[in-house]
Amino acid sequence: MSDDGFSRLERFADVDAADEAPMFQAFLERIEGIADVRSRRQRSYELVELSRGDRVVDVGCGLGTAAVELAEIVGPEGSVLGIDASEAMVGEATRRHATAGAAFRQGDALDLSIGESMVDVYRAERLYQHLADPGAALGEAARVLRPGGRLVVIDQDWDALLFDGRDRGLTREVQRCFSDSMVQGWIGRRFHALLCDAQFVAVEVEADTVVSTDWDEYGVVAQLAARTAANDPAVGPDASAAWLDDQQTRATEGRWVMVMTHFLASGRTSSPPG
Repeated sequence: MSDDGFSRLERFADVDAADEAPMFQAFLERIEGIADVRSRRQRSYELVELSRGDRVVDVGCGLGTAAVELAEIVGPEGSVLGIDASEAMVGEATRRHATAGAAFRQGDALDLSIGESMVDVYRAERLYQHLADPGAALGEAARVLRPGGRLVVIDQDWDALLFDGRDRGLTREVQRCFSDSMVQGWIGRRFHALLCDAQFVAVEVEADTVVSTDWDEYGVVAQLAARTAANDPAVGPDASAAWLDDQQTRATEGRWVMVMTHFLASGRTSSPPG
C-alpha cells in the first residue's frame, strides 16, 4: 500500500481542519479492506453479543463500514447510529450508505446528544488514540448505555509497533517518535484500567498481534513513522530517510517485517439489583 501523500496519522484527530477529506477517506477505505482489520471488526461484534433488535451507536464511524455491517446484524427491529466528529466523513458515509439501514450524524465523543440509557451497544474503533480525555468519553458511553448494556473499544498500542532494522537505536527512536505523535499512543494498554475507572463490569481485554511481511499492505506504516521521525529533533530528516531506505531495501529483498498490536476491550454497565 502506497501512502498516496498521506503524511501524518495523528491528523485523524481533526479531519475537517486539514481540508483534505478525499485523501483521508481514501486512506481509511484502504485500511478497512485489509484482512486483519476486517477480522477485528467481526470479533468486536462477537464481543458485544449483537442480536436482532439491538440499538447500537458506533462512535468514530468514519465511512460507515462497521455501521452498515452492524445494521445487517440487528435488522430493521434494531437501529444503528454512526457518529463522527468530521462533517466530511459523515457526509460521505451518508452518501455511500443512504439505503443501508444505518443513520449518520456529526457529533462529539464527549457529548453524544443521546438520552440516558438509550443504547444497548456502544462501539468505537481506532478512535480513542485521538481523544484528549478518553476517561470522559467512556463516562459518556456509560451514560447512554442502558443497565447491562455492552461496550467494545478497539485501538492500537503504538509502543507495541515493532520493525526490524539495521540500526537498533535508530529504529527504537523512530518507533518512539511515532507513538509519541499520537494523542494517546498507549491507549491499548490503558483500556482495562479506564473501563474499570468508568465503572464497567465484566471487563475483558484481548490483544490481536499482526505480523506483516507484505510491504504493499503495511509499508505505509513505515512511511508514516519515518515522516513523523523526520520532524523530531532526536532523529531528524537525514536519519529518518536512512531508516526508511533500510526498510524499503528489506522489502525489496523479501526481509521486511512489521509487528503491530491492537487491543479489543469489552465490558458492561452494571445491572440494577434483582
